[in-house]
Amino acid sequence: MVVQHNISAMNANRLFGVNNSGLAKSLEKLSSGYAINRAGDNAAGLAVSEKMRAQISGLTQASKNAEDGISMVQTFEGALQETDSILQRMRTLAVQSANGTYQNDVDREAIQLEFDQLNDELNQIADTDFNGVVVLNGGQMADGLKQIDGEFNYGNGTRDPKQLSAGDVNKVDFQLFDDIDTSKGQTKADTVWNKLNTTWDRSATGTNAGPDSVDLTFEYDSSTKKWSCTNATNGADSAKIAVTTDTTNGGFAFKADGVDVANVVLNQTDLQNGDTLTLTLSNPYAARTAPTNQGANMIDSTGFKEGSDAAATKLANANLTTAINTTNVTDAKMNETINAIFDALDGATVEMTYTKTTATAAGDIKLTFNDANKTSYTGETTGTKLTLADGKTNVFLKATADGVITVSTAKSDGTKGDDLFTITPTKSVAADDSAGKITYKLGIENNQYDTSVSPKVTVKEVEDGSVSKSNSNDASTATMTYTDNITLQTGARTKDSVNFTFKYASRGLGTLEADLNCSARGLGTDKLSLATQEDANKAIDKIDNAINKVSMVRASFGAMQNRLEHKIANLDTNNENLTAAESRIRDTDMAEEMTNFTKNQILAQASQAMLAQANQLPQGVLQLLG
Repeated sequence: MVVQHNISAMNANRLFGVNNSGLAKSLEKLSSGYAINRAGDNAAGLAVSEKMRAQISGLTQASKNAEDGISMVQTFEGALQETDSILQRMRTLAVQSANGTYQNDVDREAIQLEFDQLNDELNQIADTDFNGVVVLNGGQMADGLKQIDGEFNYGNGTRDPKQLSAGDVNKVDFQLFDDIDTSKGQTKADTVWNKLNTTWDRSATGTNAGPDSVDLTFEYDSSTKKWSCTNATNGADSAKIAVTTDTTNGGFAFKADGVDVANVVLNQTDLQNGDTLTLTLSNPYAARTAPTNQGANMIDSTGFKEGSDAAATKLANANLTTAINTTNVTDAKMNETINAIFDALDGATVEMTYTKTTATAAGDIKLTFNDANKTSYTGETTGTKLTLADGKTNVFLKATADGVITVSTAKSDGTKGDDLFTITPTKSVAADDSAGKITYKLGIENNQYDTSVSPKVTVKEVEDGSVSKSNSNDASTATMTYTDNITLQTGARTKDSVNFTFKYASRGLGTLEADLNCSARGLGTDKLSLATQEDANKAIDKIDNAINKVSMVRASFGAMQNRLEHKIANLDTNNENLTAAESRIRDTDMAEEMTNFTKNQILAQASQAMLAQANQLPQGVLQLLG
């Protein structure tokens, strides 16, 4: 019997620790569900399990990748479904136009309008993108932007030169062209007109006012960042147009032989070399006509008295005539000032007094204009300048001793300008020597001068047969990426990727070999015309080829989708089997582990009890000592 070393207690304590460790491991496995919670649990099994886990996660993501691929394919194939519908409608229109019962200039033009709209929509559908990826437009957006290194970037992209439309221009400021020159009763446009062609003369005495409008074409040079006038129509001289370019902002101003015309504001970053802009300068007086009756007539007579006889009546010839004088007011000479004078005289009243033996004095004539201020003139033999109610129209009037009023334009210094016409009253003869008075209201037939027409500079729209502007993400800041192939990672290993090339060749369709370009350009419908019966017949065959192409493209997408569906099924099966294999290595067998747990629990309790018994053994020494 010894007291220094209790070997039995030490043995019981050691086994108690072993049993507690086994119990803790069983609890860990049961609570985590994993048989391997650390490398020490199963080093070899852990290595195999981790490799399986990597493969399982790869297969899971690969299946999602393939599903994304199907989504992409469905997006593009869905777009082509509508493309197919459009082509079917276009073919119907072509067959309709091929019928001999239609007129080219009326019926087929109406058909062509819808055909052009459908072509525009083909272009927009071809710009369909999936998460920024575009495959159907052949690398060129409907608005002409071309991809560079696979990207459509409106900041630095390139496209074919085009004629800019009004939508490409921020502003056309032609205030200088529309400024009124009150001293001449004309506008700056008159001066510009005279500069565009030396034979045109928009002055008051001119005889050739020029055409209704002229077109000036400007071209952009990206190397110098400058604009120049390259063409002019209807007799205008492009050599007289001087252009000053705003190289910072991309706009420009231009003059006609030194006379300011207009400023054009646009975004330089959107310009490409060779872009053109055509501006239309309208002749502001193209819609004008001089008085057709070459004069006026009395439309009313009030307060008429002949001598002292209150019962007297007016003469049958109305006692008043007006006549255009020898200078004539022709269409070419009509301008805003002259028109304003005629308008003011329409409905104006003339009042005249007379006697039997004495001629009417100039001062006995009163003329009241029909304007807002009721401008009034009392006859003066020396003449006087009057300003009408519009504040800018001046008229010079002069009366003679026999009562004739001469109407003229007025110069800025108040003197007489060009004579327009005269108002000549026919005096009645009084029954006695007493004074009489006649009041007349004038009627001027001058309603054919279009005062709504004003000088203007407008952007000439593109004449390409298109009736709408294709929207091709040009307002978007996102970068589109064009691709004719895409690689899908459809497996856990590098070699498991699948490359889909969006191209096809069909020998069965004869000459039809192309990529997935399903824009109007790629389908060959952009230049088709239904204007004549012959054109329509040719279009039918072209549209048939386009339908075949779209069908082949859709078939390609369908084949891709079917392959990806099989790929997903295989990936999911592999994933399931690998997961099961990894589970057998890594997962806890709960039934088996519960047996171990119960065993370890009992052993731990037993070892604890035996440790208590072993600790009682040294107590026997005390009995010997007593």
